[in-house]
Amino acid sequence: MKNLSDHLDDVQRQISYWFDNIDLLFQAFTRRSYSEENGGENNEVLEFIGDRVLDFYVTKILMDRYGYTKSQLDDFDADEDDDEFVVDTYTNEGSLTAIKKKLVKKKMLAHRIDKLGFKDFLRMGNGDIQQHKENEDSVKEDLFEAILGAIAIDSNWNTDELENVVDFMLNMDHFLTHGLTEEDDYVGLVQQWNQKENGEVPEYEFEEIYSGGFKAYLSLDTPRGTMRYYAEGNSKAEARANVAEFAYNDLDEHDELFTIMDELPEELTLENSINTLQELAQKGYVSMPEYYLPEDQVYDYNGNPRWMCTCTIRSHALEEIVYATSKKTAKKYAAYLCICNICGLKDQFQDE
Repeated sequence: MKNLSDHLDDVQRQISYWFDNIDLLFQAFTRRSYSEENGGENNEVLEFIGDRVLDFYVTKILMDRYGYTKSQLDDFDADEDDDEFVVDTYTNEGSLTAIKKKLVKKKMLAHRIDKLGFKDFLRMGNGDIQQHKENEDSVKEDLFEAILGAIAIDSNWNTDELENVVDFMLNMDHFLTHGLTEEDDYVGLVQQWNQKENGEVPEYEFEEIYSGGFKAYLSLDTPRGTMRYYAEGNSKAEARANVAEFAYNDLDEHDELFTIMDELPEELTLENSINTLQELAQKGYVSMPEYYLPEDQVYDYNGNPRWMCTCTIRSHALEEIVYATSKKTAKKYAAYLCICNICGLKDQFQDE
Protein backbone atom coordinates (compact mmCIF):
# COMPACT_ATOMS: atom_id res chain seq x y z
CA MET A 1 0.00 0.00 0.00
CA LYS A 2 1.08 3.57 -0.68
CA ASN A 3 0.99 6.54 1.68
CA LEU A 4 -1.79 8.92 0.67
CA SER A 5 0.11 11.84 2.22
CA ASP A 6 2.78 11.53 -0.46
CA HIS A 7 0.28 11.73 -3.33
CA LEU A 8 -2.28 14.35 -2.28
CA ASP A 9 -1.63 16.66 -5.22
CA ASP A 10 -1.94 13.83 -7.75
CA VAL A 11 -5.19 12.56 -6.22
CA GLN A 12 -6.79 16.00 -6.14
CA ARG A 13 -5.65 16.78 -9.67
CA GLN A 14 -7.19 13.57 -10.99
CA ILE A 15 -10.59 14.30 -9.46
CA SER A 16 -10.39 18.00 -10.47
CA TYR A 17 -11.09 19.17 -6.92
CA TRP A 18 -8.84 20.67 -4.22
CA PHE A 19 -9.92 20.26 -0.60
CA ASP A 20 -10.10 23.07 1.97
CA ASN A 21 -10.36 20.42 4.70
CA ILE A 22 -7.87 17.76 3.63
CA ASP A 23 -8.91 15.55 6.57
CA LEU A 24 -12.11 14.76 4.67
CA LEU A 25 -10.07 13.30 1.82
CA PHE A 26 -8.17 11.11 4.28
CA GLN A 27 -11.48 10.00 5.79
CA ALA A 28 -12.75 9.01 2.34
CA PHE A 29 -9.82 6.58 2.02
CA THR A 30 -10.23 5.14 5.54
CA ARG A 31 -11.87 1.74 6.01
CA ARG A 32 -13.68 0.77 9.19
CA SER A 33 -10.95 -1.78 9.94
CA TYR A 34 -8.36 1.04 10.10
CA SER A 35 -10.42 3.29 12.36
CA GLU A 36 -11.15 0.39 14.73
CA GLU A 37 -7.42 -0.17 15.16
CA ASN A 38 -6.24 3.44 15.11
CA GLY A 39 -9.23 5.56 16.10
CA GLY A 40 -10.94 8.30 14.15
CA GLU A 41 -13.78 8.13 11.64
CA ASN A 42 -14.13 5.87 8.60
CA ASN A 43 -15.62 6.44 5.17
CA GLU A 44 -19.01 4.76 5.64
CA VAL A 45 -21.07 7.93 6.18
CA LEU A 46 -19.27 9.62 3.28
CA GLU A 47 -20.09 6.60 1.12
CA PHE A 48 -23.78 7.04 2.02
CA ILE A 49 -23.66 10.69 0.96
CA GLY A 50 -21.68 9.97 -2.19
CA ASP A 51 -24.16 7.35 -3.34
CA ARG A 52 -26.87 10.04 -3.44
CA VAL A 53 -24.56 12.55 -5.11
CA LEU A 54 -23.63 10.04 -7.81
CA ASP A 55 -27.23 9.08 -8.52
CA PHE A 56 -28.40 12.69 -8.84
CA TYR A 57 -25.61 14.06 -11.00
CA VAL A 58 -25.41 11.09 -13.37
CA THR A 59 -29.13 11.64 -13.98
CA LYS A 60 -28.59 15.38 -14.47
CA ILE A 61 -25.69 14.91 -16.89
CA LEU A 62 -27.73 12.40 -18.92
CA MET A 63 -30.68 14.80 -19.09
CA ASP A 64 -28.45 17.73 -20.05
CA ARG A 65 -26.97 15.62 -22.83
CA TYR A 66 -30.10 14.00 -24.25
CA GLY A 67 -33.10 15.93 -22.96
CA TYR A 68 -34.79 19.25 -23.80
CA THR A 69 -38.13 21.02 -23.66
CA LYS A 70 -40.00 21.46 -26.94
CA SER A 71 -39.78 25.25 -26.71
CA GLN A 72 -36.07 24.89 -27.49
CA LEU A 73 -36.89 23.65 -31.00
CA ASP A 74 -36.91 26.07 -33.93
CA ASP A 75 -40.32 24.90 -35.11
CA PHE A 76 -42.01 25.19 -31.69
CA ASP A 77 -45.40 26.89 -31.88
CA ALA A 78 -46.43 28.28 -28.51
CA ASP A 79 -50.08 28.42 -29.58
CA GLU A 80 -50.25 24.89 -30.93
CA ASP A 81 -47.65 22.89 -28.98
CA ASP A 82 -47.27 21.94 -25.33
CA ASP A 83 -43.86 22.75 -23.89
CA GLU A 84 -43.10 19.20 -22.83
CA PHE A 85 -39.82 17.56 -21.86
CA VAL A 86 -38.36 15.17 -24.44
CA VAL A 87 -35.47 12.76 -24.54
CA ASP A 88 -34.41 12.65 -28.17
CA THR A 89 -31.85 9.83 -28.24
CA TYR A 90 -33.76 7.09 -26.46
CA THR A 91 -37.36 6.11 -26.95
CA ASN A 92 -38.39 5.01 -23.48
CA GLU A 93 -37.53 5.48 -19.85
CA GLY A 94 -36.36 1.90 -19.58
CA SER A 95 -33.48 2.56 -21.95
CA LEU A 96 -32.29 5.56 -19.94
CA THR A 97 -32.67 3.57 -16.75
CA ALA A 98 -30.49 0.83 -18.20
CA ILE A 99 -27.82 3.35 -19.22
CA LYS A 100 -27.82 4.98 -15.79
CA LYS A 101 -27.56 1.59 -14.07
CA LYS A 102 -24.52 0.67 -16.16
CA LEU A 103 -22.80 3.95 -15.32
CA VAL A 104 -23.23 3.59 -11.55
CA LYS A 105 -22.94 -0.17 -11.19
CA LYS A 106 -20.31 -1.67 -8.90
CA LYS A 107 -18.12 -2.99 -11.71
CA MET A 108 -17.97 0.40 -13.45
CA LEU A 109 -17.07 2.31 -10.28
CA ALA A 110 -14.41 -0.27 -9.39
CA HIS A 111 -13.00 0.02 -12.92
CA ARG A 112 -12.76 3.80 -12.60
CA ILE A 113 -10.94 3.53 -9.24
CA ASP A 114 -8.47 1.17 -10.91
CA LYS A 115 -7.94 3.63 -13.75
CA LEU A 116 -7.45 6.49 -11.30
CA GLY A 117 -4.96 4.33 -9.38
CA PHE A 118 -6.60 5.05 -6.03
CA LYS A 119 -6.99 1.60 -4.45
CA ASP A 120 -3.37 1.51 -3.27
CA PHE A 121 -3.96 4.60 -1.10
CA LEU A 122 -6.69 2.96 1.02
CA ARG A 123 -6.06 3.03 4.77
CA MET A 124 -6.99 -0.41 6.10
CA GLY A 125 -6.58 -2.50 9.21
CA ASN A 126 -4.26 -5.50 9.32
CA GLY A 127 -7.01 -7.99 8.56
CA ASP A 128 -8.07 -6.15 5.42
CA ILE A 129 -4.45 -5.82 4.32
CA GLN A 130 -3.81 -9.53 4.69
CA GLN A 131 -6.98 -10.35 2.73
CA HIS A 132 -6.09 -7.79 -0.01
CA LYS A 133 -9.47 -6.13 0.37
CA GLU A 134 -8.34 -3.29 -1.90
CA ASN A 135 -8.84 -5.64 -4.86
CA GLU A 136 -12.53 -6.25 -4.14
CA ASP A 137 -14.98 -4.40 -6.38
CA SER A 138 -17.26 -3.55 -3.45
CA VAL A 139 -14.40 -1.87 -1.58
CA LYS A 140 -13.44 0.17 -4.64
CA GLU A 141 -17.10 1.10 -5.18
CA ASP A 142 -17.28 2.34 -1.56
CA LEU A 143 -14.13 4.43 -2.10
CA PHE A 144 -15.52 6.05 -5.26
CA GLU A 145 -18.71 7.07 -3.45
CA ALA A 146 -16.86 8.17 -0.31
CA ILE A 147 -14.71 10.58 -2.31
CA LEU A 148 -17.87 12.18 -3.71
CA GLY A 149 -19.30 12.38 -0.20
CA ALA A 150 -16.16 14.08 1.08
CA ILE A 151 -16.34 16.65 -1.72
CA ALA A 152 -20.02 17.32 -0.98
CA ILE A 153 -19.20 18.19 2.63
CA ASP A 154 -16.03 20.12 1.83
CA SER A 155 -17.67 22.22 -0.92
CA ASN A 156 -20.85 22.79 1.10
CA TRP A 157 -22.76 20.96 -1.62
CA ASN A 158 -21.53 23.20 -4.41
CA THR A 159 -23.52 22.01 -7.42
CA ASP A 160 -20.96 23.01 -10.06
CA GLU A 161 -18.11 21.30 -8.21
CA LEU A 162 -20.10 18.10 -7.65
CA GLU A 163 -21.27 17.82 -11.24
CA ASN A 164 -17.76 18.46 -12.52
CA VAL A 165 -16.24 15.81 -10.23
CA VAL A 166 -18.83 13.16 -11.11
CA ASP A 167 -18.21 13.84 -14.81
CA PHE A 168 -14.44 13.74 -14.32
CA MET A 169 -14.24 10.64 -12.13
CA LEU A 170 -16.64 8.62 -14.27
CA ASN A 171 -15.32 10.03 -17.56
CA MET A 172 -18.93 9.86 -18.76
CA ASP A 173 -18.40 11.41 -22.18
CA HIS A 174 -16.03 8.61 -23.17
CA PHE A 175 -18.48 5.87 -22.21
CA LEU A 176 -21.52 7.57 -23.71
CA THR A 177 -19.63 8.15 -26.96
CA HIS A 178 -17.75 4.85 -27.26
CA GLY A 179 -20.08 2.47 -25.42
CA LEU A 180 -20.78 1.46 -21.85
CA THR A 181 -17.94 -1.00 -21.35
CA GLU A 182 -14.99 -0.96 -19.01
CA GLU A 183 -12.55 -0.48 -21.89
CA ASP A 184 -9.47 1.72 -21.64
CA ASP A 185 -10.08 5.41 -22.32
CA TYR A 186 -7.56 7.86 -23.73
CA VAL A 187 -7.27 9.81 -20.48
CA GLY A 188 -6.31 6.60 -18.68
CA LEU A 189 -3.94 5.53 -21.45
CA VAL A 190 -2.12 8.87 -21.48
CA GLN A 191 -1.87 8.77 -17.70
CA GLN A 192 -0.32 5.30 -17.78
CA TRP A 193 2.14 6.42 -20.45
CA ASN A 194 3.21 9.55 -18.59
CA GLN A 195 3.60 7.77 -15.26
CA LYS A 196 5.90 5.25 -16.88
CA GLU A 197 7.78 7.77 -19.04
CA ASN A 198 8.01 10.70 -16.63
CA GLY A 199 6.98 9.30 -13.24
CA GLU A 200 4.02 11.62 -12.72
CA VAL A 201 0.34 12.13 -13.46
CA PRO A 202 -0.20 14.47 -16.44
CA GLU A 203 -1.71 17.85 -15.59
CA TYR A 204 -4.48 19.39 -17.68
CA GLU A 205 -5.21 23.11 -17.90
CA PHE A 206 -8.60 24.52 -18.88
CA GLU A 207 -9.84 27.71 -20.47
CA GLU A 208 -13.49 28.64 -20.84
CA ILE A 209 -14.24 29.67 -24.41
CA TYR A 210 -16.77 32.07 -25.87
CA SER A 211 -19.14 29.35 -27.06
CA GLY A 212 -19.72 28.16 -23.51
CA GLY A 213 -17.47 25.15 -23.76
CA PHE A 214 -13.88 24.60 -22.65
CA LYS A 215 -10.45 24.28 -24.17
CA ALA A 216 -8.10 21.78 -22.52
CA TYR A 217 -4.30 21.98 -22.69
CA LEU A 218 -1.87 19.14 -22.05
CA SER A 219 1.93 19.18 -22.06
CA LEU A 220 3.91 15.93 -22.29
CA ASP A 221 7.66 15.39 -22.18
CA THR A 222 8.26 12.99 -25.05
CA PRO A 223 11.46 11.65 -26.70
CA ARG A 224 10.93 14.45 -29.25
CA GLY A 225 10.86 17.10 -26.53
CA THR A 226 7.98 18.81 -24.73
CA MET A 227 4.81 18.57 -26.81
CA ARG A 228 1.87 20.89 -26.20
CA TYR A 229 -1.62 19.72 -27.16
CA TYR A 230 -5.03 21.36 -26.98
CA ALA A 231 -8.62 20.48 -27.86
CA GLU A 232 -12.13 21.81 -27.23
CA GLY A 233 -15.24 20.26 -25.73
CA ASN A 234 -18.67 21.13 -24.39
CA SER A 235 -17.50 20.35 -20.84
CA LYS A 236 -14.17 20.07 -19.05
CA ALA A 237 -14.43 16.28 -19.12
CA GLU A 238 -15.13 16.23 -22.87
CA ALA A 239 -12.29 18.68 -23.60
CA ARG A 240 -9.92 16.60 -21.49
CA ALA A 241 -10.95 13.38 -23.28
CA ASN A 242 -10.48 15.04 -26.68
CA VAL A 243 -7.00 16.41 -25.95
CA ALA A 244 -5.95 13.09 -24.43
CA GLU A 245 -7.08 11.26 -27.58
CA PHE A 246 -5.17 13.72 -29.74
CA ALA A 247 -2.02 13.30 -27.63
CA TYR A 248 -2.30 9.50 -27.59
CA ASN A 249 -2.67 9.33 -31.38
CA ASP A 250 0.36 11.61 -31.77
CA LEU A 251 2.47 9.36 -29.52
CA ASP A 252 1.26 6.35 -31.49
CA GLU A 253 2.10 7.99 -34.82
CA HIS A 254 5.68 8.61 -33.66
CA ASP A 255 6.12 5.10 -32.18
CA GLU A 256 6.51 6.46 -28.66
CA LEU A 257 3.88 4.31 -26.98
CA PHE A 258 4.91 1.48 -24.70
CA THR A 259 4.14 -2.07 -25.74
CA ILE A 260 3.51 -5.14 -23.67
CA MET A 261 7.18 -6.04 -24.08
CA ASP A 262 8.15 -2.86 -22.23
CA GLU A 263 6.16 -4.06 -19.23
CA LEU A 264 8.00 -7.36 -18.80
CA PRO A 265 10.65 -7.70 -16.08
CA GLU A 266 14.30 -7.87 -17.12
CA GLU A 267 14.12 -11.63 -16.68
CA LEU A 268 10.84 -13.51 -16.76
CA THR A 269 10.96 -16.47 -14.36
CA LEU A 270 8.55 -18.84 -12.70
CA GLU A 271 8.91 -16.87 -9.48
CA ASN A 272 7.70 -13.58 -10.97
CA SER A 273 5.31 -14.97 -13.59
CA ILE A 274 2.08 -14.71 -11.56
CA ASN A 275 2.72 -11.11 -10.49
CA THR A 276 3.81 -10.15 -14.00
CA LEU A 277 0.63 -11.55 -15.56
CA GLN A 278 -1.46 -9.78 -12.92
CA GLU A 279 0.25 -6.46 -13.66
CA LEU A 280 -0.26 -6.89 -17.40
CA ALA A 281 -3.96 -7.38 -16.75
CA GLN A 282 -4.19 -4.35 -14.46
CA LYS A 283 -2.57 -2.21 -17.15
CA GLY A 284 -5.07 -3.39 -19.74
CA TYR A 285 -2.85 -5.51 -21.97
CA VAL A 286 -4.75 -8.71 -21.24
CA SER A 287 -7.87 -9.73 -19.36
CA MET A 288 -7.55 -10.86 -15.76
CA PRO A 289 -6.09 -14.38 -15.60
CA GLU A 290 -8.44 -17.10 -14.37
CA TYR A 291 -6.89 -20.08 -12.60
CA TYR A 292 -8.45 -23.48 -12.04
CA LEU A 293 -6.72 -25.90 -9.66
CA PRO A 294 -8.54 -29.16 -8.81
CA GLU A 295 -8.56 -30.07 -5.12
CA ASP A 296 -7.17 -33.54 -5.78
CA GLN A 297 -4.21 -34.76 -7.75
CA VAL A 298 -4.78 -35.82 -11.33
CA TYR A 299 -2.71 -37.82 -13.81
CA ASP A 300 -0.60 -36.33 -16.59
CA TYR A 301 -0.47 -37.65 -20.14
CA ASN A 302 2.01 -40.36 -19.06
CA GLY A 303 -0.17 -41.55 -16.17
CA ASN A 304 1.94 -39.96 -13.42
CA PRO A 305 0.14 -38.35 -10.43
CA ARG A 306 0.47 -34.58 -10.62
CA TRP A 307 -1.16 -31.33 -9.56
CA MET A 308 -2.87 -29.57 -12.44
CA CYS A 309 -3.49 -25.88 -13.09
CA THR A 310 -5.38 -24.26 -15.96
CA CYS A 311 -4.77 -20.57 -16.67
CA THR A 312 -7.25 -18.85 -18.99
CA ILE A 313 -6.81 -15.42 -20.66
CA ARG A 314 -10.16 -14.66 -22.27
CA SER A 315 -9.01 -11.55 -24.15
CA HIS A 316 -6.63 -13.73 -26.17
CA ALA A 317 -8.76 -16.90 -26.28
CA LEU A 318 -5.82 -18.58 -24.55
CA GLU A 319 -5.74 -21.53 -22.18
CA GLU A 320 -2.61 -23.18 -20.79
CA ILE A 321 -2.82 -26.48 -18.86
CA VAL A 322 0.13 -27.49 -16.72
CA TYR A 323 0.96 -30.56 -14.66
CA ALA A 324 3.55 -30.23 -11.90
CA THR A 325 4.70 -31.82 -8.66
CA SER A 326 3.10 -29.04 -6.55
CA LYS A 327 0.15 -26.67 -6.81
CA LYS A 328 2.36 -23.59 -6.58
CA THR A 329 4.64 -24.73 -9.35
CA ALA A 330 1.70 -25.61 -11.58
CA LYS A 331 0.17 -22.15 -11.14
CA LYS A 332 3.47 -20.34 -11.72
CA TYR A 333 4.22 -22.36 -14.85
CA ALA A 334 0.72 -21.85 -16.26
CA ALA A 335 1.08 -18.07 -15.85
CA TYR A 336 4.55 -18.23 -17.36
CA LEU A 337 3.34 -20.11 -20.44
CA CYS A 338 0.51 -17.63 -20.97
CA ILE A 339 2.99 -14.75 -21.01
CA CYS A 340 5.30 -16.63 -23.37
CA ASN A 341 2.40 -17.37 -25.72
CA ILE A 342 1.13 -13.77 -25.75
CA CYS A 343 4.57 -12.18 -26.14
CA GLY A 344 6.07 -14.75 -28.48
CA LEU A 345 8.76 -15.82 -26.01
CA LYS A 346 10.53 -19.15 -25.89
CA ASP A 347 9.73 -21.45 -22.99
CA GLN A 348 13.04 -21.68 -21.15
CA PHE A 349 11.82 -24.59 -19.03
CA GLN A 350 10.43 -26.78 -21.79
CA ASP A 351 12.98 -29.56 -21.35
CA GLU A 352 13.03 -29.56 -17.55
